[in-house]
Amino acid sequence: MTEEINVKDVTNENVEDLCWACVFPCLRDEPDWVRGVKDKKKWVVEMLPKWGSFAKVAYENGDPAGMIQYRPVPEGQIVSIDCIYVAVRSYWGKGIGSRLLGGLMEDVQKPMSWFGNRRPLALVTTTFRGGEPEQYTAREFFARKGFKQMGGDPDHLCYPLQPGFAYKPAAKKEVRYVPQDEDSDKVVIVSGPDSCPATYTYFLKRMEKYIRGICPEVPIRWIDSSEEPDEVRKRNVSVGNCIVNATLIKSCVLDKDNFQKEVKAVLDVESKSL
Repeated sequence: MTEEINVKDVTNENVEDLCWACVFPCLRDEPDWVRGVKDKKKWVVEMLPKWGSFAKVAYENGDPAGMIQYRPVPEGQIVSIDCIYVAVRSYWGKGIGSRLLGGLMEDVQKPMSWFGNRRPLALVTTTFRGGEPEQYTAREFFARKGFKQMGGDPDHLCYPLQPGFAYKPAAKKEVRYVPQDEDSDKVVIVSGPDSCPATYTYFLKRMEKYIRGICPEVPIRWIDSSEEPDEVRKRNVSVGNCIVNATLIKSCVLDKDNFQKEVKAVLDVESKSL
């Protein structure tokens, strides 16, 4: 059968395709991944009226094969690419990633309502490291497409759309957690609508696992930002934050050693191996 690849903007009609596009088929019945996709769907449904279409899905013979997701940064008049992904190996090497990026490249050549009907000045992205064997890393992919490093971090990349444009990434805003007495002697993990279905499974549930490895008996409270927005607001936190004994944990959970070290210091307990 002749392979036919089409790229479509995400609308209310194909939200599910976007949300499942980056989940491996073998994981689609796993409860944690089902929850992660549910959180992403909530986020997408919230963002579509605000931004209009901000993602594209590639289809091979009608089946979702890959996705690209991006967002406007009005204060910089730029478009930030947050994710481009082709999960299933059988779709690799078919130019799907290139088609997705090419579709966005076509869009940004025109005035965009995001920027008062002006053209964006650049496409920018912050890539993640790693990748499957025989698959380009995100950094390699974007570098092959003409993106150049910004500043000293090789994962900050930019594709200027106007000659001479130079982009300096904004400093990451520090979370200023407002301590609550009720957070003492327990763990609080904030979940809820999020742009990535892996946030719940790959980050939040991993936090829970690593903390249980240190202190199995510590109470853990989950706060869903969509169900308890006031609880999130009064703490001045957001989805993905972890509070231990009324202290915001700053180490990334993917850095297991430092994450557990920080949690251990806050709980003042001896670490136990997982």
